[in-house]
Amino acid sequence: MAPLIREYSFDSFEETIAFIRRVSKIFTRENHHPKIINFYNNVAFHYFTTDANNEVTYLDRKIADEVESVYKSFGPKS
Repeated sequence: MAPLIREYSFDSFEETIAFIRRVSKIFTRENHHPKIINFYNNVAFHYFTTDANNEVTYLDRKIADEVESVYKSFGPKS
């Protein structure tokens, strides 16, 4: 199965990094480690669970939804 991918855009590199730092607390709390790809003002999270043969699990979807909520509350984007 392919990973669950969520992509986000921001107004600046600094805002992108602030978002990554904020959601990293979710990953730490859940002891989960998505693949993170950052290029300037864009970031993509690839969710999958290595202990589940790299499949997308309930926890992956739960965390992705929580990160999505943080993004929606993060402020205006261009």
